[in-house]
Amino acid sequence: EFNSYLANPSKNIESLFSYLSVCASFIKLNSTLPNSAVVERLSSVAGQILADKRCRLSDDHTNKMIFLRNHLK
Repeated sequence: EFNSYLANPSKNIESLFSYLSVCASFIKLNSTLPNSAVVERLSSVAGQILADKRCRLSDDHTNKMIFLRNHLK
C-alpha cells in the first residue's frame, strides 16, 4: 500500500485518506506527545486570559491571545 501511495501522482494531503494504513502511520509518526510542563503552562495562561472579566471572548480570539502571549515573550 505504501508503494501505491508513493506512485500516486497527487501530492495533496487528502490523497492520504485513500490509503488507511499509510494514513494511520502518518498520524502516529507526525503526532507529538504533550509534555506536561508545556501543557501546565498553557493551562495557566488560558486561566489568566479566561478570567471573569473576559467571559465574552470568542473561541478564536481566546486562541489568538493564548498563542500571542506564549510566543511574544
